[in-house]
Amino acid sequence: MAIYKKAALLLTVAICMTMLLAACGSSDSGSNGSPSAGNENSSSSPVQSNNQEPGEKIKLTLMIAPVDDPNGKKEEEMVAEHFKDKYDITFKPWDSSAEKTLKTTIAANEPIDVAMYWPAAMETFVDSDMALDFTPYLDENGAEWRNTFVGNALSAGAYGGKVYAVPYAAVYPILEVNKDITDKAGVTFPDGPLSWEDFMAALETIQSKTGITPLGLYKDWGPWVSRNNLITIWPDEAKRSEFASGQIPFTDPLVLKAFDASKELYDKYVYPGKGALSTTLEQVNIAFKAGKVAIKANVNILAAQSVKESGLKNIQIVSWPNMGLNYVLGGSNGYMIPANVPHPEASIEIVKYLTSAEVLQKRVDTGAPVTINGVKSDDPNFALYAKDIANIQPEEIIHLSPKISDILNTKMPANYIFSGKSSLDELEKLRVEATK
Repeated sequence: MAIYKKAALLLTVAICMTMLLAACGSSDSGSNGSPSAGNENSSSSPVQSNNQEPGEKIKLTLMIAPVDDPNGKKEEEMVAEHFKDKYDITFKPWDSSAEKTLKTTIAANEPIDVAMYWPAAMETFVDSDMALDFTPYLDENGAEWRNTFVGNALSAGAYGGKVYAVPYAAVYPILEVNKDITDKAGVTFPDGPLSWEDFMAALETIQSKTGITPLGLYKDWGPWVSRNNLITIWPDEAKRSEFASGQIPFTDPLVLKAFDASKELYDKYVYPGKGALSTTLEQVNIAFKAGKVAIKANVNILAAQSVKESGLKNIQIVSWPNMGLNYVLGGSNGYMIPANVPHPEASIEIVKYLTSAEVLQKRVDTGAPVTINGVKSDDPNFALYAKDIANIQPEEIIHLSPKISDILNTKMPANYIFSGKSSLDELEKLRVEATK
């Protein structure tokens, strides 16, 4: 399961910092003692089940708030208040054992009624027929609910043409550009997709004309470079998918080109030059604020706070560069419903509320971009923090093997920078083993 967490959420560090996931902590899996809940706006009488007395409220158990996530706790409170007259709700804290908890309760026919989970990691539940299909609910009333989601955000939780989890927050890398420096260099970045070739040309111009190091890149986020290059280097979607599924070897010329490009970036343009592979986030932040680097690599969900703390007044949010295909690595957090919940309509009603503008506006107010339309922000850059949600490509070669995932997430591109092509030998061996 660890490989899916990494694939869906980029980096453990980013997740800990934003508290999107509780995989960085632990918690008792019992109820947190939150009050019962119901819908104060509902005019209908409580629905009865076979085990209910007339007039008794439906009992639901929700596991939606990662530990230490203030947004999640606030959402529990909103759900409790909104449905207080309709449902009797118990909240269980979400922690790193969520998959085990879900499967155990499903097998015991006592499923969690709604759970936070990663849409891109739902295959284990879908293949076992453990997940409810959201598709008919998304498409009813002229696809009213479906149309509230931005771009192709729902594709992350789609399997075989059906949606088994809906997203509420997406995570992917972006670039923060100090336009005072790039304007001085005569460099202009596009509002849309950025090609790797144009990106590298811009970095060279910035460095040669201003003497300023072009890019600040935190050491733990270095793997984004080679990972995204491996996603976007291919001539078409078919080849990309073949590589992600292990059908193309690590000796392929395009794979070498992707790693060579990553090495060139570090060799020439990453702050502070020597030692760039060990740069801390604090060092990058200080350098960016002081104008010692022109561009800072960041995560979209951290961008609002980063821009604010930099004190810089002229920052442009730019898409992560691609080598051909217009994709960006990333993933999303969302909600799933076990297939054997006793009250699917009630569970769907809860998820619709959790993915509504009323609820997700609270996340937006803290600077976090979300996956739906209809939210508002006073931050003029806010829409830019979510502009590439539709381009997220969660399918990567790291899904093929935990060992491949570990190498690409923790040892690359450093191994390639120091050892060249020979550093790919182990990856190729692991690919062959995984596809036997």
